[in-house]
Amino acid sequence: MRLNPQIIVKDGKATIVGHGHLKAEMVARLVVDGNQSVAETMEQYHLSPAEVHAALAYYYDNQAELDAAHALKLAEIEANSLKSSEHLAQLQARRLPLLRNEPL
Repeated sequence: MRLNPQIIVKDGKATIVGHGHLKAEMVARLVVDGNQSVAETMEQYHLSPAEVHAALAYYYDNQAELDAAHALKLAEIEANSLKSSEHLAQLQARRLPLLRNEPL
């Protein structure tokens, strides 16, 4: 389904037409989250102003749903990630047998 000339939805994912699997939400988040300007996003992904603004329009038209799904993904990542101190402790525990020339 084509939302406009620049955005197509396939398998539930909105992508930029003519740019493979470049997701409209990801393009919009680069600008919305303040990481990049529209011009920087255009340059990085070889997009036209219309394509970037179409991604932004898609994001704002679906903001509540997209933000809720994004928050769930971030929470899942946080729940499944090791804290740096835990990771360091695991690495150090693995290294001790090596220092003693013991098999793992």
